[in-house]
Amino acid sequence: MVQLFKNLTAFAVGAALTAGSMEAMAHKEGDFILRVGAAHVSPNDDSSNVLGSDDGVTVDSATGLGFSGTWMLSDRWGFEVLAALPFEHDIDGSGSLSGLPVGSTKHLPPTASFQYYPDVGGDSFNPYFGLGVNYTYFFDEEASPELKAALGTEQVELSLDNSVGIAGQIGADWKVGDNWFINTGVWYVDIDTDADVIVGGATATTVEVEIDPWVAMVGFAWRF
Repeated sequence: MVQLFKNLTAFAVGAALTAGSMEAMAHKEGDFILRVGAAHVSPNDDSSNVLGSDDGVTVDSATGLGFSGTWMLSDRWGFEVLAALPFEHDIDGSGSLSGLPVGSTKHLPPTASFQYYPDVGGDSFNPYFGLGVNYTYFFDEEASPELKAALGTEQVELSLDNSVGIAGQIGADWKVGDNWFINTGVWYVDIDTDADVIVGGATATTVEVEIDPWVAMVGFAWRF
């Protein structure tokens, strides 16, 4: 995922150096751009200990449908709202808990960003950079049967706090027809949460989890 981000950055810089003579950008003030595609969330995770000094948890990757809408405030600046269908992640133990399924959770990641569109690509290639705020809403948390068996009770629940953090992005639209584009984008999102393991109605332990995922999306864009 990091290599993909580097490749997109290098491509955008190369276009900026070679496309200086091209004419006006595709996107103009007042345009609305709808982007839809397959989004892959790859956590760059870390956590505090669960029960001992050498254990923790990891969060698995997930793929779903992402979509965003950008309103061009000027020829160079846009305001984007990013959303997606719910992602579902498995949570597993690490260290001395390696191999133990802990549970699962779903989340929604609405993100609002301001985007900058450099004047480099004419009407055929439009790179952009964005910075904004992400709100991650966790829901439908479930403890695994294996965790319940390890704790010796069926009365085990997981609860994850919602998260607010910074999100950065780089992307590009490649024109394939009148007002139609192929779109690619990469985000890095700051997502931190406290995960409570609740046994018999009482919190047995709280694990601080830094998810901090890379998110890559490939799809199509329509300009209105």
